[in-house]
Order: sequence, then C-alpha cells, then structure tokens
Amino acid sequence: MTIHYEVSGKGYPVVFLHGYGETHKIWNHYRERLSDKYKVITPDLPGFGKSDSLPYELSLDMVANSIYDCLKRLNVSECIIMGHSLGGYVTLEIAKRFPNIVSHIGLIHSTALADSDEKKEGREKSIEFIQKHGVAKFIESFVPMLFDDSHRDKLKDTIQSIVDEGSKIPEKTLTDYMLAMRDRSDSLDFIKEFEGSILFVYGEKDSSIPVALSKSQIKYMKHPYLKNLPRTGHMGMFEEEEEVFQAISKFIEVTHK
Repeated sequence: MTIHYEVSGKGYPVVFLHGYGETHKIWNHYRERLSDKYKVITPDLPGFGKSDSLPYELSLDMVANSIYDCLKRLNVSECIIMGHSLGGYVTLEIAKRFPNIVSHIGLIHSTALADSDEKKEGREKSIEFIQKHGVAKFIESFVPMLFDDSHRDKLKDTIQSIVDEGSKIPEKTLTDYMLAMRDRSDSLDFIKEFEGSILFVYGEKDSSIPVALSKSQIKYMKHPYLKNLPRTGHMGMFEEEEEVFQAISKFIEVTHK
C-alpha cells in the first residue's frame, strides 16, 4: 500500500499527523514555515487524501505501523511527532510501539484517555448518520462544529476547504476510523512512563474534548509543555494559528538540542 506524504526542508525530522475527516493539507502552513529549520513530513493517514486504504481490518495500531513504515522508507531514525485529534491517537500508538523512533510528541486537541461510554455512543450515532445520509452531509455538519462559533465566520473559507476535501473521503474510511477510535485503548499508563516531552495544546471551548478532561491528564505527564487556548474549539491550528505555531516552534526548538 502507498502512503502519500509531503516533505519540505532539511534537518531534524518533525512529523505532523492530521485528524479525522482531514488530510495532510491542514498542516500546509506549518510545514512551509518550519521547513527553513527542519525536515517536515505531513502524511495522509491510510484511506484519507491520496493514501491507500489498509488492505485489512483497520485499527489504530495498524495505522501506526503504516506511518512507521513510511518514516523508515524516508530514512527517519528519530523524530518528533505531532498529531491533531485522531492524529494524536496515532502518535501515541507509534510512540508506544516504536519508542526508539519517537523523541517527543505533540497532542493537539487530542487525549490519552479512551472513549467514555457516552463518547462511544456518539461515535455509533455518527456511523448511523454516515450510512444513512452519506459522506458529504456528514462532513458538512461535522466540520463547522469543530470550530468555536466565535471563529466560524472569519474562517468560513478555511472551513469550506476542509469540507470540500473531507467530502471526498470514502464512506468505509470514515466508519472504520470511527470504530477504531471507539475501541482504542487508554494511554494514561504510557504517558506516565514516557520520558520525552509532551506538547499539550487544548481549547477551553472544545466541544469534542471538554477542557476538564484535557486538564485531568496533565498531572500524569513527566515533561509537559502546555498551551491553553481560552477562545478556541477543536481547531486551534486555524482558530489561533499564530499562537499555536509559536507554541509548536518553541517546543521543537527547546526539546531538539
């Protein structure tokens, strides 16, 4: 299978993984701006964008394997990995399964906690909606709600671009990943033991991951770098792009000596 990716720059490798219903394009501005100092790699997760779907039953550990294989083909022996939402879950899986390749991680509007019963029920309802109404209608309703309403008007072109890309995603990809997220394991024990630094970016207005849930994990991290975004939902890399860029840039600079 083929994993599509974009790569820019030279130097220490930094990998950015996109979230659910997205493609590598959400990280384009970050790749462009960081590529003067680092080798920045932005893959499409299997089934998203231009990447092939997995040829077997989808699980987050299998997704992690596919991204690891892609990095090995690029001769990456060590890197920092950052993931948005679903991309954060995959980041955690890669760090668990292949600790030698991951020096530090970034969780951008993501969580080390497994789904609650309520969250699992919500995922199952989303699957039913996708199967009944189709991909386009789901993406059109799903994407805008990731942004806090205070940002939706000024970012309407960005939102529409994400919707346009997301509407091309195969139905099976969306439903399979929804199941994989529902069934993923808890990673709290892992972050308690992880010796690297963790950039943890969270939004006070995030309806997908409530702020109390985000804050509850911080005490388990050995070396946390925190970025709290008071006016932001689930898409801080757009809602507060400059703040998030500076947090990421400083994190890489401080942790990569």
